[in-house]
Amino acid sequence: MSFLDTDSGQKIFNQYLKKVNGSSQRVYRSEIQQFFDFKNCEISNISKETLHSYQERLSHEHSSKTAKRKFSILNGFFKFLEKKVKGFQNPIDTLTEFKTHTGIKSEDFTRYLGGFLAIQNTTNTRKSYENLIKLFFTWVNKDLCDISKIDLLAYRDYLRGQNYRDTTIWNKFISLNRFFKYIERENRKFRNPILFKELSLIFPKKDKGYYTVLSVSEAQRLLGQPDRKTEIGRRDYAILVIMLVYGLRANEIAGLRHKHLEHDRVKGQQKVWITDRKGRFQNRPKTAIILNGKALQSFDTWIGIVKGYGIKITGELPIFLPFIYDRVDRKLVIRRDRLPEALSVKSVENIVKRYLKKAKIERDGEVLSAHALRHTAFTVLAQEGVPIQDIQKLAGHQDINTTMIYVHSAQSYDNHPGMHNPLNR
Repeated sequence: MSFLDTDSGQKIFNQYLKKVNGSSQRVYRSEIQQFFDFKNCEISNISKETLHSYQERLSHEHSSKTAKRKFSILNGFFKFLEKKVKGFQNPIDTLTEFKTHTGIKSEDFTRYLGGFLAIQNTTNTRKSYENLIKLFFTWVNKDLCDISKIDLLAYRDYLRGQNYRDTTIWNKFISLNRFFKYIERENRKFRNPILFKELSLIFPKKDKGYYTVLSVSEAQRLLGQPDRKTEIGRRDYAILVIMLVYGLRANEIAGLRHKHLEHDRVKGQQKVWITDRKGRFQNRPKTAIILNGKALQSFDTWIGIVKGYGIKITGELPIFLPFIYDRVDRKLVIRRDRLPEALSVKSVENIVKRYLKKAKIERDGEVLSAHALRHTAFTVLAQEGVPIQDIQKLAGHQDINTTMIYVHSAQSYDNHPGMHNPLNR
């Protein structure tokens, strides 16, 4: 009598088949039944010799691809049995010659990774994601459909055992999470196995200068640092002005393309659409800023420099381009060999940090983060009495409570509510 002929075996078998979708149930039932009918054995008697014998029979009757599929179905059932039958160990999992997964060499993995990398904005981002994702799949050596929560917990423990910093571990799992979410959107049958609450990762702390706000005089001093007699200085000045006036993040500056500009100007002002802002996928607000004043002047000056180089303006061409030192002319020139690539997010952050350092703007001995310019922009607007709802739209915040931090930072020294408390008089 085989395992499937017993009451307990039939019960477990039916439980497993319920996990299989639709018409596939009949195929799975047939394939698994065929194996147990082959030797009419109990699960405790399944040996390496049994599997080899079954493999030899399949090789005479079917192609290698079909035999591999049959062993893949058996492997899934044996994994289910491991959870249901105490002491049972998947006999295929311990024998490398019967393993059907291809891990990092899987066609599915290659296809999904290629699609995921194609939608990333910059080369640096693509390289970073590719490296981090491949490291995990090389380590786990399993197919996408076989990745479980247990594998992710084991990977976390492995990284901790290798003394990786908490920030590094967090970034590795963020990369994997974004990749799995992409697959989930492409394949409705796939479920993202990552649950951050179960992983108990330590959220990385922000830099000391992340939440700091510059005073208006400090912001003006910062804007005075780029040498606007040079082309790169004009580019950097335009970047700083736009970040300080409109509160754009470093990645939003790096992501600006000519296709994001409105073709026609209204009252001499330029509308620019900011896309793929921070937030949940497919719920990220697409917002517009309207360039005017010094921001528009510096923007137009920079665009004029780009056109002066004879560079063809296309929709995909980034607004802000990288520079390289020309040893022949002994000056910085726009790096044509990088087009149509943009400045990386890291490059934008470094530009800001360099001028903050040059302007000697520090807090507690720490050079401020580039994100401090965003906080400065919205705090200044709040101080000037701009309605909180307008600041929320400009910031692209989905929750107005996120915007409220700038109202708290903008309390008045002339008419603070505390002045009206009778206990303070």
